[in-house]
Amino acid sequence: MPEFTFGDRELGTCQRLVYTSRIATASDASGGHRVRRSGEGADFLDYRRYVEGDDVRRIDWTVFARLRQPYIRILQHETVLHVNLLVDVSRSMAAGTPQSKAALACRLACALAYVALTNGDRVTVATFADSLGHMLANLRGRAALTRIVTLLKSAPLGGTTDLSAGISAFRERARHRGLVVILSDFLAPAGYQEPIRMLLAKRFRVFAIQVLDRLDWGEGLAGSLRLRDSETGRTADVLASDRYLDEYRRRLRGHAERVDSFCTRRGQFYLYANTREDYAQLIARGLRERGLLR
Repeated sequence: MPEFTFGDRELGTCQRLVYTSRIATASDASGGHRVRRSGEGADFLDYRRYVEGDDVRRIDWTVFARLRQPYIRILQHETVLHVNLLVDVSRSMAAGTPQSKAALACRLACALAYVALTNGDRVTVATFADSLGHMLANLRGRAALTRIVTLLKSAPLGGTTDLSAGISAFRERARHRGLVVILSDFLAPAGYQEPIRMLLAKRFRVFAIQVLDRLDWGEGLAGSLRLRDSETGRTADVLASDRYLDEYRRRLRGHAERVDSFCTRRGQFYLYANTREDYAQLIARGLRERGLLR
């Protein structure tokens, strides 16, 4: 089971973020849902704090006079953003220091869920390895975050990565189009291209977050070694010379670049994350740079 925390400090980091309009607009194609946008629609839904880039004309100055903090009125429109979070809990995700790849993936998933729930969006969360695991669907409201944290903390770590099987099962159960966030190391031999194509064919938006550890990059390896694949159990005898490690890292870097290119060429999103990074900085900086949050 992934060992991670997600508490008040994390919530403070996330509460000022919202999903960008380009995500919401792209995922509203089904037309029968509900989405909130500042200043649109006729019915008042809630308030949220003003963030840089918002239209200052949307500030509720009555609230500002009372709280001395700028807030924006959120009004209802016809559709909502559905955020679907798929977290890889295969055996390879158990590796990592100072936190496991699974722990970082779970923290990022919780943060993205909280941003959506805070702004009135709907959230679906599921784990996967060689098949789709437990799934919580169509959650709403901040109180649902506790259920998400509980699900992820209790997810068993094990099995091989079969992204195609997980995506196929998710597609069959998904009721609404929207954003699909895949959190994985994307090191499965079967690849990632076809599963992402399956989502795009159903008009989902895709955001791939690739989580790697320094061991994935060969750090700390030297001399004659017998390496064992944590998922398949296969072994290989290698001589971890500088030349060998340089070539290995070049190939892994090329793999990450290809995942990025595959997504961006199709108008989708990609983010690289490593287990030495603070996930809050990834949320605040990395996702903003990628255009997912603001």
